[in-house]
Amino acid sequence: MMPLALLLQFQRRSLSPVWGSGSGGHKFKFWGARLPGFRGVGPFIVLLSVLPADATAAGLTPEAVKAWDKYLEWADRKVEREITDGARFLIQDYLSSQEKENVLRRLKAGEVVAQRMKGVIPSGAGIDIHDAAIHHWWGSILLPRVRIGDLLPFGQDYDHHAGRFLEVEKSRLLSKHGENYKFFLRLKRSKAVVTVYYNTEQECTYRSHDSNRTSSRSTATKIAELENPGTTRERELSPGEDRGFLWRLVSWWRFQQTDDGVIVECESASLSRGIPFLISIVPRLSGYLESVPRESLENTLTSIRRHAPTWKKP
Repeated sequence: MMPLALLLQFQRRSLSPVWGSGSGGHKFKFWGARLPGFRGVGPFIVLLSVLPADATAAGLTPEAVKAWDKYLEWADRKVEREITDGARFLIQDYLSSQEKENVLRRLKAGEVVAQRMKGVIPSGAGIDIHDAAIHHWWGSILLPRVRIGDLLPFGQDYDHHAGRFLEVEKSRLLSKHGENYKFFLRLKRSKAVVTVYYNTEQECTYRSHDSNRTSSRSTATKIAELENPGTTRERELSPGEDRGFLWRLVSWWRFQQTDDGVIVECESASLSRGIPFLISIVPRLSGYLESVPRESLENTLTSIRRHAPTWKKP
């Protein structure tokens, strides 16, 4: 194991994550030399507990916002092309025959399918995220014996998302105009010994494509990390004070009625701080941090699968 003193000698900087693994797990190189490996997450927790404050500082730069906005433009265009195709609608419709067959098999077995989203950045284009990271995943579930006309009101019942969705502590509908909903969600996200609370305001617009197909787009218009949550000293951290675990969040939903029930797909993109350099050089730890957005997506889909089939409209 690399001595901590040696780690602290390296210059502080952040790296935009490039994810990859082989048979031996994640591998990282520094100045051309592979670093010794850490096993498990124990050393990660110890490392975080002794790092100097400036090694974990986070700040959202104008360059990162510009890169995110460009990525979001590409993602919106991709989604719009797919849901208005006519013949195809779901993300899995655009997979190869073998991949689609595998997804359907897993859905019918009651699994939650979650995969990293690909193909958003146009061929030949590039993006420099500037000390931040974009996390883009899609997931799917099958709700047997559920009708789309019953499922949509469940999702639109924002006053009662708390208690149904694993990560939602408080929820409230703020306004409704036609198929546009604005709502408040207090979120709790946990990973190992780290728990983060957020006050968020979000906006979601639904579109009916035909009697069997509906889509929606949800975006967080406010995300504020909480300090001292649940105490008299609770307050919202202003931009620059937060730890940068979640700066932006957009979700695209697709609902399709089938003979087997309703297939639900959620595509979620988020912006966070980059992996701090002192963490990025430790094998397997960047993948550990990257798992949080995927697990959040899985938690949301699992909550729908658990509560939607038995929900009755008031």
